[in-house]
Formats: sequence, structure tokens, C-alpha cells
Amino acid sequence: MAYVNLNGVVMAFGGSRLFDEISLCVEEGEKIGLVGRNGSGKSTLLKIIAGQIKPDAGDVALRKGLRCAYLEQMVPREISGTVFDIVTAGLTAGTLRHRDQLSVPVDEEWERRLLVEKIISQLGLDGERVFNLLSAGLRRQSLLGRALVGEPDVLLLDEPTNHMDIDSIKRLEETLIKFKGALIFVTHDRMFLQKIAQRIVEIDRGQLFDQVCDYETFLARRAAAYEAEENQNAEFDKKLAREEQWVRGGISARRTRNEGRVRELLKLREVRRQLRPLERQADAARRHDGLVAEHRAITLHLAGRELETLR
Repeated sequence: MAYVNLNGVVMAFGGSRLFDEISLCVEEGEKIGLVGRNGSGKSTLLKIIAGQIKPDAGDVALRKGLRCAYLEQMVPREISGTVFDIVTAGLTAGTLRHRDQLSVPVDEEWERRLLVEKIISQLGLDGERVFNLLSAGLRRQSLLGRALVGEPDVLLLDEPTNHMDIDSIKRLEETLIKFKGALIFVTHDRMFLQKIAQRIVEIDRGQLFDQVCDYETFLARRAAAYEAEENQNAEFDKKLAREEQWVRGGISARRTRNEGRVRELLKLREVRRQLRPLERQADAARRHDGLVAEHRAITLHLAGRELETLR
């Protein structure tokens, strides 16, 4: 059985279908980049897989005993403690799944601590720092450590590089490349997508465009698919325009062949009404490895008073 299997999933908000009977199969070891326009449902799909949201219809099946970890886009406010505490909280009773296979006794508490320290080191964190005093980027890295330390079978990441500096992103890339489980992630970082993803799944107008390839190859295939769809829609619109012109010219509805042509026109109108407009997916934002902006000696004034000078 696949790690994750979605079949005929439907999700609607306000009468509009976000997912229109979509299906997705995820196998062990796959690294999937989930892309799409803002509001297309990327975060919602991750939450459905994580079990946080139930779809309106369809089946969501995870392999029995599968461990799933989810890093959401927003950092929870209620978390407190040191970085070491936060990462340790990700350990579960079954985390040390291979310890019973060892030929010599191992102190479980020592092994747990060693695993936590290994993850903290991989992500370049300081385990003694207080979580709530960290920058947004370091807090997200700490939460990522909490997700990774549980050795999940499926790792779901929503914008994992948000607020991270270049060095942190590179460490994250190294960690995820070595990750053995299934990975599904959302990001607008084009370079991150290109380095990590081996399969791209785009959510487009309620459907999935699924390609086993890197991101650059996906863009080429997507462009070709868009062009084919545009040509098909153009031909459809020409046919509809011809029929509309014919009906405006006057017909004799009593004649059987004309009655059939009118029925066909009504069908064409309904098909056109249900067509969702084609909106090309914008490229993911490019990462800037160099200096983007530099500010010095900025002074803030209010009502003639100097409030603060930033240097």
C-alpha cells in the first residue's frame, strides 16, 4: 500500500469547489513540491493529509502505523521553553524504533538526548536559547527540528524557508535531501524547489497537474499544456460563435434538424459557462543569494520629536 492515497477528494468553500474529485498517491521516499496560485488550496491539501481537516467527500487513506509530521506556515503563540525543550517535544514513544534490534543494551534517555542534539546541530541551532526570544526564522527551524526528531514516515512542510537566511536554507536543503521518508512541501522559493523536488504537483482550478520531474522540466511541460488548452478553448469559442451567429440570423424551430441544432447550442453554452478561466501559474519567487537592501542611520521622527535612530 502507498504511504498516502487520496481518492475522489472534494472540498468546497462558499459554493466554489477548491478540489473537484482529486486523487493523489504518495510512495515511500518521494519528494513532492506542491505548487499553485495563492488560494488554490496548497495548505488545505497538506492539512487534509495531516488529518487536521476532513474533506467534504472522497477517501483519505494512510498506511497503518504511519507517522506523519506537519510544519504549518504560522508559528503557534502558546509554545514556551528552550530550543532543546521544543525539539524534544517531538519525540514519541515509538521514535526509537530500531533500538530493540541492537545487540547491546542502550540507555533510552541518553539515546533520546543524543537524537535531539543531532537534529539541533544539523539545523545550526543553539539548544539553550529561549524559543520565544528567537527570530521568526529560528523559531521555524526549531519547530522543524521538532517535526524531524520524531523520525516521521511522511513530512509535510508549509513554506519551510520563510524568514530563513541563506545559510539556514542550505542546511535545510542538506537535511531534506537525506530524509528517507516521503516529503510533501509548499514553497515559493524556486531554487529550493529545483534542488529538493523530484515530483511536482500543481493545484489548478480544482484539479492536479502531476509530473515526475524537477521544477525546470515541470515549467516547460506546463507551458506546453497551457498552450494546448488555449488552442482547444479558442477552437471551442469559434464553434460557439458560429452557432450564436446562426441562431441570431433566425431559424425555423419547427424543422427537426434546426431543433437539434438549438439543443446543441444550449449544450455548448452550458459547457462554456462551466469552464474555469485559464490563469497561468506565476513562477515561484527566486531566491536572492546576494545583498538585497542595506540601510544605515535611519531616524524616525514624530511631531518634531526624534523617536529612534537605527544604525
